[in-house]
Amino acid sequence: MKRSNNQLGGTAALYCRLSRDDNMDSESNSITNQKRLLEKVAKEKGYTDTEIFIDDGVTGTTLERPGFQRMIKAIEAGYISTVIVKDLSRLGRDYLSVGHYTEKFFPEHDIRFIAISDCVDTDEGENDFAPFKNIMNEWYAKDISKKRRIVNKLKGNAGEPLSPPPYGYIKDPDNPKRWIVDEEAARVVKRIYEMTLNGKGTTQIAKALEEDGVLAPSAYYQSKGTPRGGKKKTDLTYWRSSAIYKILRMQEYCGDVINFKTYSKSYKLKKRITNEPENMMVFKDVHEPIIDRATFEKVMLTHGTRKKLPKKEKARSIFSGKLKCVDCGSNLNYHFNQRNPEITYFSCSNNNAGRGCPTTHYIREDFLNSVLLQEIRRLMEFAEQYEDDFLKQIMGHSMQTVERERAFRQKELDSLLARDKELDTIFERLYEDNVSGKLTDERFAKMSSKYESEQGELAKRIKVTKRIIKTEQSQSTDVDIFVKTVRRYTDVDELTPRMLSELISHIEVYHAEKGSHGEKYQQIRIHYNCIGAFDVPTLDGVPEVDVTIEIRQGVTLCVA
Repeated sequence: MKRSNNQLGGTAALYCRLSRDDNMDSESNSITNQKRLLEKVAKEKGYTDTEIFIDDGVTGTTLERPGFQRMIKAIEAGYISTVIVKDLSRLGRDYLSVGHYTEKFFPEHDIRFIAISDCVDTDEGENDFAPFKNIMNEWYAKDISKKRRIVNKLKGNAGEPLSPPPYGYIKDPDNPKRWIVDEEAARVVKRIYEMTLNGKGTTQIAKALEEDGVLAPSAYYQSKGTPRGGKKKTDLTYWRSSAIYKILRMQEYCGDVINFKTYSKSYKLKKRITNEPENMMVFKDVHEPIIDRATFEKVMLTHGTRKKLPKKEKARSIFSGKLKCVDCGSNLNYHFNQRNPEITYFSCSNNNAGRGCPTTHYIREDFLNSVLLQEIRRLMEFAEQYEDDFLKQIMGHSMQTVERERAFRQKELDSLLARDKELDTIFERLYEDNVSGKLTDERFAKMSSKYESEQGELAKRIKVTKRIIKTEQSQSTDVDIFVKTVRRYTDVDELTPRMLSELISHIEVYHAEKGSHGEKYQQIRIHYNCIGAFDVPTLDGVPEVDVTIEIRQGVTLCVA
């Protein structure tokens, strides 16, 4: 017995869908032709009240389509009595989801379902072939996805860009496979890198661009009529700090093409997952660079490590993100004295949070500034007065640093692999003892679970360590860049954010030690970009570091 809402004269939903999957049959599957066919059949079936739902350009492998979801809500609200589609593939190409609607959802809501080309009409009885047709529709989508992956792999391995050009580039009108510089947007990109080298954070840069009325990337594309995904912006000059961060991480600005940066686990899953670096394909110097490679590498060395300051302190320390605790390796957080805000200092974040570091590694900013300024002056004097010795020591020290780091990583990897092999042996013995009855099933399950967990963690660490070793082997220590940078700062009167960014990787801070007469001594160790930690030799004409400040009445702090 049919319910009253499924009588002729009820509202029929005419559902149309078109996507790239249908390119081979684009004429017959066009939205216009689908609408014409559905309206004709609806009229023949006696339906005078129809409502059209359309999804144009949406794949059938997902049911999260705007038009489809609106139709489902209308059905649940009781407005629809019949659903008509051209064929089952218009409903979708996921046989489980389509089967849910045709076998369960539609019958539960007393919906007459008609798929014209597949001869399905639930008022005329069940079509036993429909489930097989749904499986074939999904197979078609899977086959199309497989072919696209193969084509994309061939294109990507040949160096053809697989993604649209990033902000700052456009496709060459004469060759769509090539990118050319978009001068207007490129000026903004250069400005972002320049501000970063001058010590500005992503939030500060975003605010400055907004205040100057610079169009955000999505709004810029809108203004140029360039089709890009995402919602249309209403606040055209609002820049997100995440957009700045993304621009600062784009190696494409050096003139490179990077393919296979992301992947999906299945054609059914639309989420993109970041690929491992070894699985990406990098083609260098393919198009004209916007940012020179040396500048990009400097930004990569320093960007993203700065910490936010307390809300009351508006000024930003040029040392934020550069200071590391020598004992636990964590960053040192920036603070100011509550009673005297003019006194600013850093202390270990792990000690502050009670996470195991035993001492604060407290260091005042004014003391740090004086010590670092004198150390950099010593480096400049050494480079100027003893140029040959400087070059020889820098190059030798750099090679030693790389070799020492490589040996340490290799030793760590050997240890991890040995433990992994040892666990395999333990598993074999446990299994044999369990089979022979020496070990109960309960005990075997408990012990094997413990070792499986350890081996899982080992696998992650082995993977990370191998990646680090590979990266270090592929990276050349660019001493020339460092030497040129040192020579550019021949007369240093004060430290600047750009100077720190170009010269220094990070600074290790030791906890101050008490002297015999009440004074305190503090040591820092500077790690320079490209060469690591380096102690300037004591020679004639190279001044010693001599810094002493009074931190409170009767107590002085000296450099160790």
